Amino acid sequence: MPKCSAPIRLLAALLLPMLQASGASALTLTIPPGAAPEIVFEHDRDACEKFDVPDVPASVFRAHDGTVRLIASHWTNRGMAGPDLDHLRHSCDILYEGANDDDPSAFDDRGWITSTYTLDGRTVHALVHNEFHGHRRPALCPSGGYMECWYNTITYAVSTDGGRTFKAPEGRRLVAGVPYRYDPNRGKRSGLFNPANIIRRGDHFYTMLSAAPQGEQAFGICLMRTDRLDDPASWRAWDGNGFTVRFIDPYREEPDPAGPPATCTPVPGLTRLMTSLSLHRPSGLYIGLFTHRQPTGADGATVDGVFYRTSPDLLAWSPPRLLFPTPVTLNKGCDTRPVVYPSLVDPDSPSRNFEDTDDDAYIYMTRITMDGCKTGWTRNLVRLRVRIDR
Repeated sequence: MPKCSAPIRLLAALLLPMLQASGASALTLTIPPGAAPEIVFEHDRDACEKFDVPDVPASVFRAHDGTVRLIASHWTNRGMAGPDLDHLRHSCDILYEGANDDDPSAFDDRGWITSTYTLDGRTVHALVHNEFHGHRRPALCPSGGYMECWYNTITYAVSTDGGRTFKAPEGRRLVAGVPYRYDPNRGKRSGLFNPANIIRRGDHFYTMLSAAPQGEQAFGICLMRTDRLDDPASWRAWDGNGFTVRFIDPYREEPDPAGPPATCTPVPGLTRLMTSLSLHRPSGLYIGLFTHRQPTGADGATVDGVFYRTSPDLLAWSPPRLLFPTPVTLNKGCDTRPVVYPSLVDPDSPSRNFEDTDDDAYIYMTRITMDGCKTGWTRNLVRLRVRIDR
């Protein structure tokens, strides 16, 4: 076989990402005819208090005793459990809650369990979306504004009883954050936010998260991975070429002036966080779900809805495609019921963590009831059948 010339090799290098993205779009997700939303958690019926609402995407795993557990909660974290996903019951038992610590360096104010993963069903590792609410501490943030005083990190918690209770480890709990301390004078929120579910690929475990722009940290969607779920310091973020970014604790470490910045490089082309990552077993492609608003034509009209992208490697993603139109929080309106936090879950997945799917699955999502023209606290978790075709 003749050797490729240098121009051909260069052309191949330039085309490979486009070919990967094109191949990644070879899946079509649709809602089957007659499919209707099914209520999984109904606030008026199941809530233990006003703020007991599904406020993050659903994380699902199978415990060591065969119990299926689903977590989609608020900062006072509760869960649902049952023999399978068709028979879940909500519990008022608190499985995790932040310490409401007034010190931003503690990374332990209010925390939402957003991502779980277990290898044996007994030890369950969790990523926590941790918000420091400076507006609740006037001495630390005189403006008193929620967004202006918000400092966010990703922390770690673990359960040793099959997901019934979680707690932070002794020592370091910080998984990921910006290399800057809390600054009440920024006038905008700061940090890394909302990790998606954890998914295994080879010897590593991956998740995505969103980054607010600050200093050397660019705005966008970052990808990070680890080979040690039990070590919060082991996560490394993508730097544009490889997974080399080590997150530092800005209260206990100084950035290496001779080394690369401790900030993640956003994945090219992604502007909306995919709240769900799942492997489609028949094709070997990854599916990401997210809510989005997108132009529909040259007339400038837009459509709000649940969208999806596909990828062969979690880095090269297809263009967004509309799964179904629905109001989202980007355009709530006063008489709508917006949908947020879609996640793809296959009830018959062979994975203990429900991280993969065949051609039939459900989308779990939070449906919000508006209170006048504001986001209300009546929020239900619903699911809707979805079909995946190649």
